[in-house]
Amino acid sequence: MREVRSMNRAGRRNQIMLAFAIKIKHGLGDTMSAYEIARKIDLRPTSPNFRAILNQMVLDGLLIERDSDENKTPFGDRVKKLYCPAEELKPEKRSVAVRANGKQVGRLELF
Repeated sequence: MREVRSMNRAGRRNQIMLAFAIKIKHGLGDTMSAYEIARKIDLRPTSPNFRAILNQMVLDGLLIERDSDENKTPFGDRVKKLYCPAEELKPEKRSVAVRANGKQVGRLELF
């Protein structure tokens, strides 16, 4: 695991929402387990601070927590929790200037 710079809670919340936005943008669904989220932002999934951030985001209404039906084990009540954004994330449009031979030719809108 690479070295990660310390970041405040607001920064980590933005990273988590950005991880969801990237996954949705690539068409890979909108749910992730805590393990997947932690690996995408280079944190340890067992970190109590990471779990506290996820729980706080659920309480604030940014994420929805639900149980996975497909991952129930016969060895107990351990059920994997899945998280998804409470609101639909829509990509923002941004315009980019197109240049040819040093002159602006036009503009493109990117999603």
